[in-house]
Amino acid sequence: MRRKDIAQTVASHLFRTEAALDSALEEAALMIARISQLRREHGYSAVLGHDAVAAISRSVEALGQARSHAMAAHASLAHEASSLGVVPAQLHGAGVSKPPENPPQRATGQDLLTLVA
Repeated sequence: MRRKDIAQTVASHLFRTEAALDSALEEAALMIARISQLRREHGYSAVLGHDAVAAISRSVEALGQARSHAMAAHASLAHEASSLGVVPAQLHGAGVSKPPENPPQRATGQDLLTLVA
């Protein structure tokens, strides 16, 4: 197996992992929203289902942390790709471009006033 093929195999698994985490976050958030909506529509007390909503909220937090860990793994693998002689941008992924590593800083209110003056 060529180096690029090895890197592509790892990258494909990473992209699927990231997509699965995003999907799980979306589903959990939708579940919380739907439980709340149904409770209000049918006039039930906020007490009904509260423990479940609280538990799902904790799972959302855990999924968010897992997503952060996956992003750290992504950055680490991208950094190590050069050791294999692979350019990460040449690997097939989710088709979504990444933001720049050093994005421009947003102007503060004072900066805007200075620009206008």
